[in-house]
Amino acid sequence: MAQPPHQSSTAEAVIREEDLRAWMVEYGPALRRYFERRVGSAEAEDLVQDVFLHLQARAVGGAVDNVERYLFRIAGNVLVSRHRHRATRGFTLTDALDEALEPVETIAAERVLIGKQDVARVIAAMQALPPRTREAFIFHRFGEMTYPAIARRMGISVSAVGQLIARALEKLTEETCA
Repeated sequence: MAQPPHQSSTAEAVIREEDLRAWMVEYGPALRRYFERRVGSAEAEDLVQDVFLHLQARAVGGAVDNVERYLFRIAGNVLVSRHRHRATRGFTLTDALDEALEPVETIAAERVLIGKQDVARVIAAMQALPPRTREAFIFHRFGEMTYPAIARRMGISVSAVGQLIARALEKLTEETCA
C-alpha cells in the first residue's frame, strides 16, 4: 500500500519521483507566494524550481517527516543563496530598484474595460441609494468610521446605523451582482 506523499515512512530513504510531482502540485503555489512576497513575481517561479531541484538532488539521507516545513526550510536557504550570490557579483541597490521598476505584468485591455465597467456599476448603485443610507455607508466604508461615530454624526442610534449599512450592502449586492 503506497503512502500519501506528505507522510513518508521513516524506512524510506529516497524521495520518489511521484512524491516530488505531488509535492510540486500541493506546495508549489504556496512557495510561489512566499517568494513573490520577498523578491517579486519576476524571480518567484525560478526560485520555486530551485527548491524542487534541491529536493530532487537529495537522493539519500533519511525520510522527510514534515514535507511543508522541509520545503520552506529549503526555500529560506535558496533565498540566502540568492542573496549571497548577488552580493558576491556586485548586485547593487540600483540593480534592485531597476528590477522593482520593471513592469510586472501587462493587463489586457479587455480586463481594464471590465474593471471600469464594474466600477461604473458600483458607483451607479451607490448613487441610487437613499441619501441617508448612502451617507452612512460612505462614512463607514470610505471614512472608516465606527457605528457609534456615525450615529453621533447623523444624530441616530447605533442600531439605526447598522440597519442603514445592511440595507446599503443588500442593495449594492443586488445591483452589482445582477
